[in-house]
Amino acid sequence: MNIKLGEAIALAQKFESFNHSSQFFLAPPTPYLSYLSKVLVKTKICAQDVSSIKELGAYTGENSATIIKSCGVNYSIIGHSERRTNQRESNSIVRKKIESCIEAGITPIVCIGETLESRQNKNFKEFLIEQINSSIPSNAHNLIIAYEPVWAIGSGIAPKPEEIYEIVELIKKSARVELVAKNAQLVYGGSVSSKNFAEIITVPGLSGVLMGSASLDESEMSSILNQK
Repeated sequence: MNIKLGEAIALAQKFESFNHSSQFFLAPPTPYLSYLSKVLVKTKICAQDVSSIKELGAYTGENSATIIKSCGVNYSIIGHSERRTNQRESNSIVRKKIESCIEAGITPIVCIGETLESRQNKNFKEFLIEQINSSIPSNAHNLIIAYEPVWAIGSGIAPKPEEIYEIVELIKKSARVELVAKNAQLVYGGSVSSKNFAEIITVPGLSGVLMGSASLDESEMSSILNQK
């Protein structure tokens, strides 16, 4: 929730003009979704969230996956740590939102990530496994999992590549992680910048990155998208 519509349009059109070969999703605030989905040609539009309520009806202020889909949106971030913290979204609420996305034909980008306390207490693997298994329904498909350690978001401190790889391996190989998660694409988010992107993207098993503050900076995005 950073910039007004006019600024968002100008920035999105700048991104659209970049010459790159990356698969690029843009996740603007909800009121901008329909407009940007019509004016942008190459860029795929992603919602930042959907309601946990599936059906249409008297739910003032909610935005169901069905309504988001009708705006030309095919992806949505679900369970971002800011929503898990600020809106107290539980794993069960995240699960309902993923189910709504699946029914509406939206690909969910499911965020998981441990707190600094969990990392320091050395129980972060158990925390992540519980988060994955409790959040993701067994019928999910075309799933993207975004590993975003809470302690890295907005801090300017990103995990080392080997620490990210450890989580990739945990998801892909742990007998305790359900099969639907093992088959998902994995991306990393949390203090991604032009300075660390090249190192992060070489982590085996990682399909991409989820950027926050860097996406508000035209020069940062140009640098990141043009790195090979």
